[in-house]
Order: sequence, then structure tokens, then C-alpha cells
Amino acid sequence: SSDLKQVTPDLVATAKARDMSLHQVVTLASIVEREAANASERPLIAAVFLNRIAQGVPLQADPTVQFVVSRVPGNADRFGYWKARLTDADLALVSPYNTYLNRGLPPGPIANPGIQSIRAVVSPAAVDYLYFVASPACDGTHLFAATLAAHNENVAKFAASSCAKGN
Repeated sequence: SSDLKQVTPDLVATAKARDMSLHQVVTLASIVEREAANASERPLIAAVFLNRIAQGVPLQADPTVQFVVSRVPGNADRFGYWKARLTDADLALVSPYNTYLNRGLPPGPIANPGIQSIRAVVSPAAVDYLYFVASPACDGTHLFAATLAAHNENVAKFAASSCAKGN
């Protein structure tokens, strides 16, 4: 069945119960879609972003910055649609889509989310995580953390890994 049929009245009602419009769900799901290389992590990634929104913490989602970078004239030709390595200058680009500079959701989706990402936003994992970073396993999974101290340990693990050094 089509994705349109998969966005059921129950799914919309569940979103509404979470005080989220379908537009907000699709917008956040688009970020989850771009972050989740491993489908099983979608509910965890959605939970991180929803927890950050609830605490008034910026999402700081790299895909939103990649979206902004790709819209600078000439950048799509230079870097492709999603620039692999973001710079401090990229993170400082002024745009309503830059979730490093702006709290909450961007004005709209940054990609086309699949139904798994939409469902993850409506029914996220019940975790207190606020952070995630790529896993040193270099397999597309992430390390999750509830505290900045634990996150910094995970960042150090990734930074010491062959996948961080190899790219």
C-alpha cells in the first residue's frame, strides 16, 4: 500500500495527542530519515530530538545544515546534495533551517521521510537520551547518551576510531 494510506487516522490522532501537527511530524521525520542509517535506530533518534525540543535545546542536526549548504549557489555541484564533512562556517550559515542556530523544528521537511521515520516520530523510544554520535563500529549505527559527559566520552570513542580517521 502507498505511504499515504499508511498515514492512518490513528497515526494522525497519536500525533495530535503529542501536540504535533502532521506538518511537524513530517518535518521531524525528514530529519530522522536523514540521520538514521540503521532503521532500528529511528525511534531512538526521534526520541533524542523530541527530548531536545521538550527541553528547549537546539536540535543541532547535521542534515539540516547539509540542507542549507546544498542551497548555496554552486555548492550542490561542489559537494553533492549532502556535504559529508561540515565546517564551522557551514554550522554558522544563517537560515531558518539551521538547527544549530535556531531552536525547535525548521520551517518544513528537509527530505522525503519514509513511513518508518514518520512512525518513529509519533511513537518514539521511551528513553531520556539527548545526544548521539556515529558509532566507532563504522556500521551506520550510533552511540546514545543522556548526559553531556557521556556524550563527550562517545565522541572521543568515535574520534579515535578508524572511521573518523578514514574520512
